[in-house]
Amino acid sequence: MEVLKFEQLPNVVTTLTNEVRELKAFLLNKAETLQQDNPLTIKEVAELLHLSVPTLYGYVQRNEIPYHKKGNRLYFFKTEIIEDFVKTGKQKTLNELEAETDEYLSNKNKGLK
Repeated sequence: MEVLKFEQLPNVVTTLTNEVRELKAFLLNKAETLQQDNPLTIKEVAELLHLSVPTLYGYVQRNEIPYHKKGNRLYFFKTEIIEDFVKTGKQKTLNELEAETDEYLSNKNKGLK
């Protein structure tokens, strides 16, 4: 182990403080992820999405929402609901549409020359 000099202490303390802050953020993120991985009932998903239970059953019947079935019970996972159901419905902004259009037209024009 390296022997520290008094002059090095401020830098070492700053480094340790930053590392502790990073570890704390990592652990809080991990704890949040573990909480999200608990299976939810259809009533809990209805509350999460502000939808009615019959509407959710319709989504399940049409396979529009990710779910797991064990016996006669339906289970949902918060991470799957948010990633696969909510975020896939994102509407593009005007700037995103314009950029996509410009890219498409520039690629199309390159092929014509």
